[in-house]
Amino acid sequence: MVKGTSVLQRSIRIFLFASAIIGILSIIIEYGFNLSPGQSEIFQFVSVAVVIIFFIYQMVSFFISESKKEYIKSHLVESVIFFLIIFELILTLTGNSLLLKIGERLRIKDITYLYIVAAQIYIVLGVIAGTLRINSKILESKIHPARLFIGSFLVTIFVGAGLLMLPAATTTGKISFADALFTSTSAVCVTGLITVDTATYFTLFGKIVILGLIQIGGLGLMTFTTFFALFLAGGLGLKEKFILREMMHEDNLGAITKVIVQIILTTLIIELIGAVFLFFSIKDYYTSIPQAIGISVFHSVSAFCNAGFSVYTLNMADVVVRNNTVFIITVSLLIILGGIGFTTILNFHKFFKYYPYYNRFKVEIPLQYKMVIFTSIALIVAGTFMTYLFEYQHSLKEFSTGERLLHSYFQSVSTRTAGFNTIDISQLTMPTSLFYIFLMFVGASPGGTGGGIKTTTFAIFILAMAALFKNSEEINLKRRKIPTEIVKRALMIFLLSVLFILIGIFLLSLTEDKSLLDLSFEAFSAAGTVGLSRGITPYLTDPGKFIMIFLMFIGRVGPLTIIFAMSKSSEAKNYKLPEENVSLL
Repeated sequence: MVKGTSVLQRSIRIFLFASAIIGILSIIIEYGFNLSPGQSEIFQFVSVAVVIIFFIYQMVSFFISESKKEYIKSHLVESVIFFLIIFELILTLTGNSLLLKIGERLRIKDITYLYIVAAQIYIVLGVIAGTLRINSKILESKIHPARLFIGSFLVTIFVGAGLLMLPAATTTGKISFADALFTSTSAVCVTGLITVDTATYFTLFGKIVILGLIQIGGLGLMTFTTFFALFLAGGLGLKEKFILREMMHEDNLGAITKVIVQIILTTLIIELIGAVFLFFSIKDYYTSIPQAIGISVFHSVSAFCNAGFSVYTLNMADVVVRNNTVFIITVSLLIILGGIGFTTILNFHKFFKYYPYYNRFKVEIPLQYKMVIFTSIALIVAGTFMTYLFEYQHSLKEFSTGERLLHSYFQSVSTRTAGFNTIDISQLTMPTSLFYIFLMFVGASPGGTGGGIKTTTFAIFILAMAALFKNSEEINLKRRKIPTEIVKRALMIFLLSVLFILIGIFLLSLTEDKSLLDLSFEAFSAAGTVGLSRGITPYLTDPGKFIMIFLMFIGRVGPLTIIFAMSKSSEAKNYKLPEENVSLL
């Protein structure tokens, strides 16, 4: 009897899983393909049928469950929607349909369409809730954190590429797999390099997909799924927290939940504030308020995530924003905030401590944050000075003195990781191009949305070289010793990054007939997840595009993560081998 019940339950779950797949596919086909009204009705009918199946299953499962409270807790999303449907049915029977009133308020003539949309939302939320439970099981597995991290990005990239290949995503109705994969990788890896013009090639649906990929890529898929799991799937277990601690480099295990919530909420708040400033700076240029809002939101998210994507064909060099001081400054501040790292932002208030005995505040900044802040400021100032100096009579010659300073500052900020441009990058002088390669290589700071080897890695590398010249075995800064393990890791990141980029340049030289400067600039831009281009990216061959995809991916997940994911853990040796000197000179 028990065996028969188990088989029946397994069969029902398989049926429900198949129904969920059919429901999602029906939604994708309806919105991803340019269907006729008659064809759309067929898939809308499928969506309603799937909702009915889900509803009956949830109703039966709820009433036969031994603990109603535990069932609701573990199926929170489905339970809430289930009771909302019951509530709406009661209101409809009494002539007070909530959806009907919403439709009248929004002046929607076809109220049936509103019910269809509600049904489709129900399907999507149900699938998300199921995915979160799967995510929880994955986190509880024995998969190495590095492999989980890489796998989450690969899944996002290929799903994004699939969505961008839907006919409704592009104005032409088609895009090659190489271009779709390149665009998806560039968005998820928050790079900004493009092979097709984002502004004209993609429809509103396509741009929304790209925006979603940027947001997910900037924060990480695991961060997103974990955030929603906290509210929709009953929180996190101990094993899940251990895995996330390794992936997020957070020392305090108990603070994982709090940190994830803070990261998501901080991101949304900063992006919202940024979008408001951007909106008021450009609203007079547009007759359509929704269009101005869309452009503002897109650039705010793209800037904070250091993605460099723009809905302007000329990027920030478009006439609407090129000399719009408020727009340019706002974007630059979003880039800086996204680049300095969430740990710096979230702990900023802790730098100021009040001592009642002395009745005064004192600024106490930990060593890592000092390295992040001062290295970032130094690079921004150096980049501004170098751009102004070498481009004064070249790419900046058409601007006034104030505008030259503004664009020099903006390019210095953007070049390190964001990839926006207010000047023509292909017209840069040789010294500026080489210095930009250096800025792209260094990149943003740990825990941020940008790429590169990170400011702390660069700072430690400089300190290590200084210690070597002094013949010192220790690396000290501000009366603190930097652990040898951290120094080794920094040097390894530096050398591996150089190695991967050189391999990329070599492979590009085999597939592309371009100058070494252009290929090097493009390779460093991809590996640093920057997005600046000297104009050759749209003209790359398909093999060249795949090489750049590889570099963007390596740059986003980090070379060390790749090595850790590929390596096997070895047992510690309880013996030492005899030493023998090797001459280096």
